[in-house]
Amino acid sequence: MTNPATTEPVLDPVSLEVLRSRLQATAEDGATTIERTAISPVISESRDYSCTLLEANGDLILAGGALTHHFGVCGQAVRATIKAYGDSLVPGDMFFANDPHNGGGLHAQDVLIQLPVFVDDRLIAWVVNSGHMLDMGGMVFGSWSPDAVDCFQEALRLPPVHLFRGGEEQSAVWKIILNNVRVPDIVEMDLRSLVAGCEVAKDKLVETARSMGVERFLSGLHGLRSLAEREMRRRISGLTDGVYRYTSWVEWHGELFEVPCALTVAADELVFDFTGAPPQTDHYFNSKPHIIEAIVVGDCTDVLAFDLPLAEGMFAPITVVCPPGTVVNSAPPAPVASAHIDVAINATTAAQQCVMLAIAASEANEASGLLCGPLAVSSMALNTWSYETQAGTPDGWMMMDGSLAGNSAGFDRDGTDFWTFMIARKPILEAIDVEMLESWYPVLVDFKKMRSGPFGAGRYRAGAGCHMRFRAHGAAQLTGALLAIREDFPLSGTAGGLPGATSEFVLHPAEGPSVPLAGKSTGVVLGPDDSLEFCLGSGGGHGDPLTRDPAAVARDVRHGRLGPAEAADVYGVVLVDGRPDDDATRARRADERRQRLAAAVPARRPVPADTRGTGPTGRIYPGVDQHGELAVASASGAVLAVAPQPWTDGCPTLERPLTPGLVERSYLDPVTGDLLLVEVAPEGHPCTIESRPRRWIEASPTPG
Repeated sequence: MTNPATTEPVLDPVSLEVLRSRLQATAEDGATTIERTAISPVISESRDYSCTLLEANGDLILAGGALTHHFGVCGQAVRATIKAYGDSLVPGDMFFANDPHNGGGLHAQDVLIQLPVFVDDRLIAWVVNSGHMLDMGGMVFGSWSPDAVDCFQEALRLPPVHLFRGGEEQSAVWKIILNNVRVPDIVEMDLRSLVAGCEVAKDKLVETARSMGVERFLSGLHGLRSLAEREMRRRISGLTDGVYRYTSWVEWHGELFEVPCALTVAADELVFDFTGAPPQTDHYFNSKPHIIEAIVVGDCTDVLAFDLPLAEGMFAPITVVCPPGTVVNSAPPAPVASAHIDVAINATTAAQQCVMLAIAASEANEASGLLCGPLAVSSMALNTWSYETQAGTPDGWMMMDGSLAGNSAGFDRDGTDFWTFMIARKPILEAIDVEMLESWYPVLVDFKKMRSGPFGAGRYRAGAGCHMRFRAHGAAQLTGALLAIREDFPLSGTAGGLPGATSEFVLHPAEGPSVPLAGKSTGVVLGPDDSLEFCLGSGGGHGDPLTRDPAAVARDVRHGRLGPAEAADVYGVVLVDGRPDDDATRARRADERRQRLAAAVPARRPVPADTRGTGPTGRIYPGVDQHGELAVASASGAVLAVAPQPWTDGCPTLERPLTPGLVERSYLDPVTGDLLLVEVAPEGHPCTIESRPRRWIEASPTPG
């Protein structure tokens, strides 16, 4: 990959910005049309839709709507449609696709409606609208079943097919789709909302192209793409060259699937390599390269270019490696109903944390103030429910409140409640109002509140996820599918912050004891007066909890986040009449640090304390600095490692079991006893992070 051509675009900068603004307004108008005309709350209330504008070859121009993850998959769909229909495209054509294995987007429910845009019989662009359909057939309502073992069981899947041909509605295709879904009236109206949004955006694109002249319009698109690439490369070049690694895991009823990511930063390019991912499986979370790339690039540019609209130029300097035949690059008949969630979200979490490691090791730049912990999207616990109406027909909904996890802490701020991204260009999903939910569906909500507990503790703590309980009301029974991700394996903290919370489901029968439910379950039944309670997970904290401001801990107790005992046990803060006792707190925290060091296992590879380094300096990890060939703890100056060894090798460690096979491992400053890193990993697994800036590798006193 080389730098883009340096020729200047025909349009001047002011004209380019005017064009960009018109295009953004066009995409947002298309998106707003979808929201106003769809009838299912998953689109009209939770905003699970998008309107994406693309060049004639499928390159992303920009998009409107809430779901950035939708934007990047549309190019692959358009290119599949072009490959299938080539020169036969004519004005008035419109295509449907929903198969991730063959021209579709994120999963079968996120259908793509594709409209080629013509001016005087010349193809100038595409509008691709996506929205989550309430049902697309398959073995369970909602088409999202953890029990599916191949893609044939999951949903009706169509490659690119004409929905309209030359302006004529293809009634046979509509009938095939609607004949295979459980709620055809709702699905039809939501599909027509996507069609309407396409038409609105198309008309505005044509108007813009005609007013500018087609050649100037196309030149402007080229100019915007080139500028986006140039700026993206500039921002990447502010990162320190090196290799940064982070490993995450996907759970499946006690089985773990490793998702390792290695980021190589070289000049103005990034390579995210998922080599080492396990083979594809018969579980529903297999993914595809176009999905991994779309989500990884979307989330990582949220950090590096959060102030810019996502565009094709941002993809150019970024390579995503997904080995064939693995869970990140599966082939039929692999089930893919959750292709954008479990594996994909863990992949992007690992990728984004690799970027955070690179930012932490770099000189101050635009992204330095955005350091934060892992994305909490992987702490969601979505659930879908179906029932029989009084007319004897099926109906149902997706409980979008199951997406409201609490995000990880930042390096200088607490995480946000009911939110999964510390950094994002715009909101991702919104929950349905309780009153709206109860008016649409046979359900009563007992409570919906912030989850309490000491999870994600740190100098800055994680946000809290949703804690909710509801019951059937007005239907004989509700039948549900549970789709939790983090049941036992919480997200790790950063810089000594503690791991976050895991997701939990509990069934409360009308009679008898409460029953914990597996996070991936189907056929869950709520009868009269039965209720379901769920608690969502969260991201991790940042910094040692013993360094949190005692006044902030006291405030959390007043707000019901913590109890006084948790304030003392986790944060070392002693409260008297709700106020911190400064002397008692200092004494308790000092004693806790001494106990850590006394209980810790000695460092794997200790370095003599009098070792001195000479050469380049810089940051390796928050709280760990480079002094020549030495890695030292920032606070104490304790020597941790000699280049190129990992700095964690010089830390005393503490381990405590979480669940069978999982441990929480803490790496300590050998002088102060402060926590430098706390991670969750399978028992016996090496450290889950590695930061190797090039200056650290090259500082090695012995080659290699």
